[in-house]
Amino acid sequence: MQKRTDPRDHLPLRPVAFAVLAALAERPLPGIDILDEVNRTVPGRPLLGGGTLYRLLRELRHARLIERTARGVDTDDERQAFHALTAFGRTVMRAEAARLRRTLDLADETGGRR
Repeated sequence: MQKRTDPRDHLPLRPVAFAVLAALAERPLPGIDILDEVNRTVPGRPLLGGGTLYRLLRELRHARLIERTARGVDTDDERQAFHALTAFGRTVMRAEAARLRRTLDLADETGGRR
């Protein structure tokens, strides 16, 4: 299978995927901290549950948007494995943020008119 190397090929990101990448923007985190960070930033009901998180982490690793860091490489326990953004993951996250800004700007410009 050929890897997608153009950030635009990954857009639009699902909101939960964007939230995970954003949670990892400052530092590597173990899965449980990613879960807490994502759910803390979204008001109301939790955006993310444990099962969904670990499936999503596998998808993001497969897409090379995140990777396990040295602190978490030696464990098979996803809850203890540390995950970090890759350089490509950071590029995709920034591209999605720019796409969302353009969408919001368009909504502001049109005032919700059709």
